[in-house]
Amino acid sequence: MKLSDAKSGGFYKVISVKDAELARRLGAYGIFAGTIVSKVGRGDIELATLKISVKEVTKALSGSLARHLFYKSPSGEKRSIYEHETGTDFTVVVPKTAAKDMARLGIKGGDTIQVMRKLPHMEYITLVGHKTRCRLSEAHAACILGDGKQFSFASKSRDFIVDELLSQETYAQVMSVNGIQQGTPLTLEGIETGKSVHLDDYPDMVICTAQGLRVFISESTAEKINAE
Repeated sequence: MKLSDAKSGGFYKVISVKDAELARRLGAYGIFAGTIVSKVGRGDIELATLKISVKEVTKALSGSLARHLFYKSPSGEKRSIYEHETGTDFTVVVPKTAAKDMARLGIKGGDTIQVMRKLPHMEYITLVGHKTRCRLSEAHAACILGDGKQFSFASKSRDFIVDELLSQETYAQVMSVNGIQQGTPLTLEGIETGKSVHLDDYPDMVICTAQGLRVFISESTAEKINAE
C-alpha cells in the first residue's frame, strides 16, 4: 500500500520508493527499503503533550487524552482545553470515552485544572527490561504509569516498573514493538530534544524512525512510498 493510505499511529515497513531523488533524500535520514517507521497524521502531531496542574500536583497529559477534554466558555459552549489561556484555572469536562484513563491520572470531570504549558518534542532514552534501548516521545512517557507516577517524571538511572498503560487504542503498537507491558522494568537514561526535518514545505504527516527522527512530508510524497 501507499504510505499515504496507512493508518496514523501504526508501524510500517518501507518496501520501495518510486522516485529516485526521493529515495536518495530519505536515505540521507536513514530511511531505506526494509526500514520500520511509524506514521503520524499532522493533526495528531499538532496535539502537543500538556503540562498541567490539578489539585496542586503536576502531571503530563498526552495529546491522545487531552484532545477529548473540554471546558465551558462563558456562553456555555464546550471548547477544547487547547483553546484555554495558559496559566489560568478552569473546570474540566471529561467525556465518558476518556473517563477511565483520566481517573487513572487522578482527574475527573468538575476538577479545577490549569494548563501550564505545551511540552516541546522530547525523546526519553529508555532501557527496556535491562536489555534493549528505545526512544519514547513525551506523549508515550506520559501514558506509562508506575511507582505511583508517570514515566514523564521518572528518576534517571533507577528502575521504574510499569503498572498501567494509558491510551492503549492509540499507543498499543508503540508499546508492543518496544516490549513495554505491565511489569516491565524501564530505566530512564536521559532526555534529549527531539530531532525533526521538513522534506516538504507544506507537510500533511510525519514519519518517525527508531532513532527518534521526525520527517515531515506531504501527501504527494507519501504516495511515492510503498509500505506494508
